[in-house]
Amino acid sequence: MNARLECTVSPSAQAVLTGLGRTEDVMFSPSGSRLAIAGFRTNRIALFDVAIVDSGQGRKVFVGGAVEIESATLRNPHGLCFLDESTLAVANREGGVQVYAAPQGSSPGVIRPMQSITGDASVPIRTPGSVACFPLGQDRLELLVCHNYSNVVTRHVLDRRHGFASVRDEPLLRRGLEVPDGICFSPDGTWIAVSSHDTHEVLLYRRTATLNPDAAPDAVLRNVICPHGVRFTRDHRHVLVADAHARYVNVYARGAADWRGTRDPCRMFPVLDRPTYLRGRSNPEEGGPKGIDVDPKMKVLACTTEFQTLAFFDLAQLLSRQARPDNWHRRYVQWRLARAIHRRRPSLYGWLVPMWQ
Repeated sequence: MNARLECTVSPSAQAVLTGLGRTEDVMFSPSGSRLAIAGFRTNRIALFDVAIVDSGQGRKVFVGGAVEIESATLRNPHGLCFLDESTLAVANREGGVQVYAAPQGSSPGVIRPMQSITGDASVPIRTPGSVACFPLGQDRLELLVCHNYSNVVTRHVLDRRHGFASVRDEPLLRRGLEVPDGICFSPDGTWIAVSSHDTHEVLLYRRTATLNPDAAPDAVLRNVICPHGVRFTRDHRHVLVADAHARYVNVYARGAADWRGTRDPCRMFPVLDRPTYLRGRSNPEEGGPKGIDVDPKMKVLACTTEFQTLAFFDLAQLLSRQARPDNWHRRYVQWRLARAIHRRRPSLYGWLVPMWQ
């Protein structure tokens, strides 16, 4: 059963995809009709019109109009999220967090950000890598920012009435995080998931009024080498995690009550063929999938990486597969070795047994 979907791409969209180079985060707009991808080295954000069509011939994806955001403030854009259908927040590894209009039509050329989110003196934004937002009401949003190299997640309350300016800035999560590399809310806002790159796991926290930087995670998703993009499914039953070190996206299942506890993946599926994966192995932390997202109707998984800029997969087929890969037990040993060696020789862990991928 092949879960990869047929995708028809317009010539203009294909030209943009071809020129993006190394990609990082990917995200559907709230309506699911648009898709944004971060071009890390080209310092661009690409926006595409997307349609998911079901017919007697099966499910297909059409990628149409394309527009690129260019700005002097885009400096290694790594993470992004839609604040609404026409507004994006972008985290720049070599810059800050900016808010941009998400234009439609032809390329707008160089634009200026609508707003810059800088934090305050106690929690200045440094090396931001990923962002996620959740509505707090009609006019306010909660924006979470992963500070990749200072190992903290900060919380910022944005006011839509004042151009998405931040009216509150505070540290939110720190305990157990080493290079927080991806972040998302559960669809109902009760959980926060954070990829902890250097501990080789994803940490889940219940989103409560008492959540603070000293709070321990309520759940740990393990057996992933370089966790990157992370997403809850819309039915709250699964978390999907992209492993940038491997060819796989890992699937984790919720327990009978909730997510609390330590969990191994219940499924793993390749989103890259082996030759494409090996093309991207420029270093131990590259080659596998980076950004992933699920459309609002929970029909498809979108996935991006440098040498497979955009691919779509039938989500129901992926979640229905029960079997793990043939190399499951060897991979589990690799993960255990990676964690042990990282504590002593961090530079070596990523090279462990790449032929298993």
